[in-house]
Amino acid sequence: MITNTTESKNYMRVYYTLSGEGGSSEKDIVICREEIFRGYAKINQWSYYIVGCSPNYVILNNVPAGKLKHWIITKTSTHLKVACNRVTVLNFNFATDYTPGYENSHQVWLKRCTNIRLRKYDDNDLLIWRQCFSLA
Repeated sequence: MITNTTESKNYMRVYYTLSGEGGSSEKDIVICREEIFRGYAKINQWSYYIVGCSPNYVILNNVPAGKLKHWIITKTSTHLKVACNRVTVLNFNFATDYTPGYENSHQVWLKRCTNIRLRKYDDNDLLIWRQCFSLA
């Protein structure tokens, strides 16, 4: 996915259909950037949220500068890796990097992914919906 940070807000969500014993479920991750005010300064802060692993958004501190960003999001049975402009900005281990209280998150995310969907919103609420591919 490619984002243009001249927009005041970027929001992308990746939905994974995870299948295993007991059926399938849809889980998602969100990566977003919004202009927020800290004191008198306006900053653009990138953050992420992984459903089932934490209750809140977590700040990404090492997103490269530059207006255009090429994102690569990779999910394995153990990790979620996010790279931006060839820099790894997140290497999340489902078994160890969860927030306390979410100890079973790795049991959900280790399931086989059978489908991926992508959703992106920009400031104009333009929705780009793309069925990336089916793994079934």
